[in-house]
Amino acid sequence: MKSQSQMIFLLFIGYVIVYIDKTVMGFALLPIEKEFGLSTTQLGYITGIFFLAYSLFQVPAGWLNDRIGYKTMLILSLCALGIFALCFGALGMSFGLLLLFRFLSGVGHSGYPCSCAKAVVSNFSVEKRTFAQSVLLSSAGLAMTVGPIIAVSALAAFGWHASFVALGAIACAIAVLIALRVPYQRPERTTKTQAGGQALWRNPTVLLLFLSIFCVNIPSYGLMAWLPKFFVQSMGMPLEISGYIVAAGGLGIWISSLGSGWLVGKYFQNREPLVILTCALISAAAIFAIYHTTTAVAASVLLFIGEIFLMATFVTAFTLPMKRLPENIMGSAIGLINTGGTLGGFVSPIVIGYLVGQTQNYAGAFIFLALAMVCSGLAIVPLMKSGKAAALPVTG
Repeated sequence: MKSQSQMIFLLFIGYVIVYIDKTVMGFALLPIEKEFGLSTTQLGYITGIFFLAYSLFQVPAGWLNDRIGYKTMLILSLCALGIFALCFGALGMSFGLLLLFRFLSGVGHSGYPCSCAKAVVSNFSVEKRTFAQSVLLSSAGLAMTVGPIIAVSALAAFGWHASFVALGAIACAIAVLIALRVPYQRPERTTKTQAGGQALWRNPTVLLLFLSIFCVNIPSYGLMAWLPKFFVQSMGMPLEISGYIVAAGGLGIWISSLGSGWLVGKYFQNREPLVILTCALISAAAIFAIYHTTTAVAASVLLFIGEIFLMATFVTAFTLPMKRLPENIMGSAIGLINTGGTLGGFVSPIVIGYLVGQTQNYAGAFIFLALAMVCSGLAIVPLMKSGKAAALPVTG
């Protein structure tokens, strides 16, 4: 139990760093825009290319996870994240270099979620996996609660260059701690039938979860990337106030990831699709309403509610395969499903940047985010017909 708790704590801290890297970028876009004179479309590319790399390398990272072990992948992922965050801050002196280093950072990020999922499956019993994974996912809430406040303070005091250098150094330090303290487990031998990517692609549950996670991450990362600019430029708020509003959303994520993991595990076994649909619709309504607010308090409340139900949607969908799929393909399965999420993160900031650039307002962007949230719930409706996720097809 002590070793399990220590492992979850270290993986949680690593996850916090992963999410802070994503969160701080939304605030860093403001000084980056000023320094390089970039358009909203170009800013969208800086955010989007990170998720393009994240998406492209999710499946290879999951495949490697099943073969070289979760500990090795955790260390490689955090080291790559740290090195390229450091390079982004120290060497990012042009638009092209900013794109390059964010792409490489996305490569580093790609190995962390599936490695954590593999570690949870390898060290926890089935009934404890949802809560253990939800603890790790709650790191997003902590990162978005303290991250905006830290980001605003660091950017004001040290500038965005030094802030990313410091972030990179911290990520490398966490990688060293994981190397020293997280247990290693020899990867299981995987047969061709078990490892077949085609089998995963033909599994209806995997495909539906891929689509749902894709849609839910459109508002998740769209809000993360563009809310600070919306509050500052469209609503005329100081950057500090926008940081506190985003932090309120982070608090909602933190509460939801822990609470929904416990509630679903205890009271909604085999009824996860209904939870996903209900939470997605409530979140969509709250997100759309943010555009029509006129005060910081109202925006904070709506973002808090929207993020609570968005995270409940994500946690329930993301942990569902951990209860249904075999351990020896878990890295590949989670890597494939999370590719949907990272593709959503790639599409979202670019589309929002285009919509804002074309219309010079955020109305279309918020409609886009709300509709994506609705689709994330509707994607799971076919699974309501069955209390269990579909089994992997057998290949000969």
